[in-house]
Amino acid sequence: MKGEQHDQGTAIRIKEAAKRLFLEKGYDGTTMQSIADASMVNKALLHYYFESKDRLFLLIFREELSELSASMASLWDEEQAPSPERLDAWIDSLITFRERSPSLSLFIIAEMTRNPELIKELLTEFLPPALLHQVSDSESRPSAEELPILVELVGMVFSLIFFPALAAPMIRHLLGVETPLIDKLMASQALLAKELVRKRLDRGQSPSS
Repeated sequence: MKGEQHDQGTAIRIKEAAKRLFLEKGYDGTTMQSIADASMVNKALLHYYFESKDRLFLLIFREELSELSASMASLWDEEQAPSPERLDAWIDSLITFRERSPSLSLFIIAEMTRNPELIKELLTEFLPPALLHQVSDSESRPSAEELPILVELVGMVFSLIFFPALAAPMIRHLLGVETPLIDKLMASQALLAKELVRKRLDRGQSPSS
């Protein structure tokens, strides 16, 4: 029992140190040696617990995104088409995630350009199961008419929910505004996302049609 507790405690310590380093220095700036040093274990022991930096990275951030994934699964049913209410709930889940883990959402955006293939596995957590199933399953993949609508919806929502958080430091510096005004901006962008999604669904046609 003591051995199991010791093993679990060491694994937790390693993951906490690795998460801190990943968020501070990015994936490329973090090495297995720096993780070993920060968690006070030797490198051989680190590799015993976690085979590679890739696997450790994905494990840590998939756990961080588990709450978002669970909320998506509870809100969506693959048998039902997206409705305004379900899309509103999806947007609310993304907002909750952004507010709960602001540094993580910004980290994922930054890593997308540096390590797109690695981060792609994490990005699936941001799509509801029904939409993800449509995109990944060749038999139910959106048609040429449906895909532009899906791209527009996802692009619209992600830009309105996550871009204000990314731009907040720039806005504070350039305009000298305080946090309450930034929070008000983010709230208004969330409402705008819901409004635009509803209007887009009401149109029921692709932008090019």
